[in-house]
Amino acid sequence: MSQASQIEHIVWPPVLGDAHSQVSDVVAAMEQSNADDPEVLQRGQQRQLSALLRWSAREVPHYRHLKALVAKLKRLDTRPEQFWQAWRNIPVLTKPQLRSEVENLLARHLPDSHQPMEIQRTSGSTGIPVQVASTRINETVWDALTIREHLWHRRDFSRRLGVIRYRKRPKRSPTGHCYDSWGPPVDRVYKTGPASVIHIGYPIDQVVDWLQDFDPHYLLTHPSIMEPLLDVYDGRGAGPRSLEEVRFIAEPLGSSLVQTLASRWHVRCSDVYSSNETGIIAFQCRERGKLHVQSEAVLVEIVDDRGRLCSSGQSGRVIISMLHNLAMPIIRYEIGDYATVGEPCECGRPHPVIEKVLGRVRNLVTTPKGERFWPVALGRMRTVSSIQQVQFVQVALDRIEVRVRLERPLTLAEEKSAIDITRDVLGYPFHVDIKPVDAIERGPSGKFEEFLSLVDEPD
Repeated sequence: MSQASQIEHIVWPPVLGDAHSQVSDVVAAMEQSNADDPEVLQRGQQRQLSALLRWSAREVPHYRHLKALVAKLKRLDTRPEQFWQAWRNIPVLTKPQLRSEVENLLARHLPDSHQPMEIQRTSGSTGIPVQVASTRINETVWDALTIREHLWHRRDFSRRLGVIRYRKRPKRSPTGHCYDSWGPPVDRVYKTGPASVIHIGYPIDQVVDWLQDFDPHYLLTHPSIMEPLLDVYDGRGAGPRSLEEVRFIAEPLGSSLVQTLASRWHVRCSDVYSSNETGIIAFQCRERGKLHVQSEAVLVEIVDDRGRLCSSGQSGRVIISMLHNLAMPIIRYEIGDYATVGEPCECGRPHPVIEKVLGRVRNLVTTPKGERFWPVALGRMRTVSSIQQVQFVQVALDRIEVRVRLERPLTLAEEKSAIDITRDVLGYPFHVDIKPVDAIERGPSGKFEEFLSLVDEPD
């Protein structure tokens, strides 16, 4: 590779530093890294993060205070253990900081090889706007990861792809929007079959009509829509004809839903973990279904309340560092999720494993005693036959509001059962208010939160 063809400040993976590399080249290089051991991946991350930190301390106002640390990290270049200890002295970047310090987080200039820069404004799941700048390099990495995920699952690109997700109003159609291909980035590399996309907010019967008409082989959607879809299909007497796999995004995926889809529709499931701010973070392998961190793009640290790295089986806060974003470096960013560290995967890939993404702080139950935990088995409310949809909202330390969309009014016995189930699954004798509603709205990006706490400030 000649000096003239190199992209500044990109040292790993090496192919990204070549200005002439195509997405297919990046995918191929990433797949070659599957043969590396975890130490090789970590060493590559160390080199790239060192380059990113040098740039950030020089060009990004928010990180100018890191100049002394950058010099120290350079001296520790050949001592990985000490490097990572020093790395964890970098202050965590919080979501409020990301919102309020946009100008200080932007680089004063951007090398031509990283242009164009694009400002993305997202509302996330809370509706609070966040602005993040991305570059051509970021887009290349995200495109490569999208294709890599398809390859890991050995999908047949000639088949039909269906998508149920949030769509802006001008792009909504009750019969779905149909396309000749799966769209970018896949159709830039492969010839694909057709795709169709429908807005997730349409009535379930309408979505099922679309599913039956388009009859996809692969379906991309949110976990929370699947139970209503299953119910409607059960009423019609048969599942989707051609469906082979459901790919899930945006919300935590429970093992019970995976088992239900396998037994009732005979389809497999896969999960993609991402965020609006950082893009793809992890996705599953097909062999074992483990969630693999995409180390060539991001560093993931799962830390306890004291900032120490969690061990296998332990749960903590998710801290993300993007490896290649010179326009707006995202370094040690706390995205608001909790997750559990997993054991290395038997598939042989060297990438770190996330055992489970638990959810956000606002999805934690808090008792008057100060105990905090993740709610489980909330699906038991579906045993109350008149309840079509439910959302549990903690409105005070001692009070839960259960919002229910009903097929018919609850009987006294059903209301008592709903109250008892709520207290039982939450493990505390909360005051429970059953509140019938006409609809339970999804968040601005289409996410549905089965349990939502209003006790803490939203992130």
